[in-house]
Amino acid sequence: MWRGLVMPKMLEEKDWDILLKRIKNGKCTPFLGFWACSEKISVASQIANEWARKYDYPMEDSDNLTRVAQFVAVTEEDEMFPRDEICNKITELSEEVTPTYFETPDEIHGVLADFPLPIYITTTYDDLMVQALESCGKTPTQEICRWNEYLIQRKPTSPDFDPTPEKPLVYHLNGCYKIPESLVLTEDNYLDFLVAISKEQNLLPPRIQQAFGGTSLLLIGYKVTDWDFRILCRILDEYIGRGSIGSIGRKHISVQLVPGNVAKSQKEKAQKYLDRYFEDLRIQVYWQDCHEFAAELKTRWEAFNRGTVKKYTDMTSIDRFKTEYERTGKTKEEADKVSILFLAADPTDASRLRLGEEFREIQEKLKLARLRDHFTLELPQLSVRPSDISQALLDTQPQIVHFSGHGTPIGALCFEDLAGKAHSVEPDALAALFEQFSGQVNCVILNACYSEIQAKAIAKHIKYVIGMNQEIGDRAAIAFAIGFYQALGGGRSIEDAYRFGYVQIQLQNIPGHLTPVLIKKDRS
Repeated sequence: MWRGLVMPKMLEEKDWDILLKRIKNGKCTPFLGFWACSEKISVASQIANEWARKYDYPMEDSDNLTRVAQFVAVTEEDEMFPRDEICNKITELSEEVTPTYFETPDEIHGVLADFPLPIYITTTYDDLMVQALESCGKTPTQEICRWNEYLIQRKPTSPDFDPTPEKPLVYHLNGCYKIPESLVLTEDNYLDFLVAISKEQNLLPPRIQQAFGGTSLLLIGYKVTDWDFRILCRILDEYIGRGSIGSIGRKHISVQLVPGNVAKSQKEKAQKYLDRYFEDLRIQVYWQDCHEFAAELKTRWEAFNRGTVKKYTDMTSIDRFKTEYERTGKTKEEADKVSILFLAADPTDASRLRLGEEFREIQEKLKLARLRDHFTLELPQLSVRPSDISQALLDTQPQIVHFSGHGTPIGALCFEDLAGKAHSVEPDALAALFEQFSGQVNCVILNACYSEIQAKAIAKHIKYVIGMNQEIGDRAAIAFAIGFYQALGGGRSIEDAYRFGYVQIQLQNIPGHLTPVLIKKDRS
């Protein structure tokens, strides 16, 4: 995404607020689909394409695992053959997964494992969620949906088992690779599975049915065209019913990839259609990559738990939350540290940015820095409105201010209004504000498109200001931040850190390393 104004689809602040509170109260149930683990165990599309080539699959959808597996089962005249092949492939790939894999900031299993939740449901065939929970010191129990005769004969988990956040239940709805017979893989398997669910109302354990009806569902890693997601929606209809969900009043969230096989000009129309369809199920759709969602969820969760959430409401506006913490003067120890304030704004009528990932990278680089004890990274100020800026500056008394968000071609920066829409602030207005903090703030970084104009205005009062002389993409903006704070944490000067920032863009082979511009206060 570019850090200029374009059209996106994202979660509103009120949805984040609801989600975080439900997670904290253990009233959220994650559902994990294939695309949640596509980077490490990319079985779905990878093996589908391999089989399509090997068995001369005649259709165009060669990445559709369900349909390709059906073709292979018929061709080989062996229903178990594709299941066994899938299980062998996952076993092979699982050996590459180590506990450190789940420490990656945008790895969704590791992020979810930290939450105080008793139940996790997966429609994938792997056990990554189990491994992630174990890496957090928890003791998960696994259970498989007993949808066929073979599985009915297996001993289920004790009906008295009561999952807790410390001993959670991981429920494999579509089977697990350790039991090939449990896999819901081919089109025939999915149809048989749906018939079994429809015929036997108690096929799903009571604790799973209670999770469907009594918690907010967080569906991650699905595509609306995939079989596992379509069947999952049918199950929600079967067990809860559209009317029941509405009457309970719980909101659910689905993290969806942008619809594939749709012309670029028609994607917005396709998204609107799907949003309307899911509205009946009270499912709020978040059209984004799972890793970006995971990074933002982790950042928001950490901020949520480090302070008390203060909610700003208005009869005509969405909920707005900020982190409240001690409003006292700094101690001597605090005064000896360099305070860094991270401000971010991502209006709902602008293109989606990876601001959570950017903050997380800054946090990680400072945490690992040689001089990490010399810096304090303040709690991030998200969804910033113009009135929030001066309050944040007064509260945190920072020496470095980092703004991440959108800019316009005329040099204005985009903050948010009460409804979460873009609110532009002209260069002179923001410069006048920073003039009031000229004795305190030493450096301002404006990680937004066309922010050089704004930077020049602020540099009349602040010693160092970094802006962008043209559009800058997410990757370049994040790379610059990585290089800048690595150098700063290593004891380098602001000017050196600036150079490390644009060199980092070059090292990652990202265009635009000359986009960041350092402007110093004129001492004349």
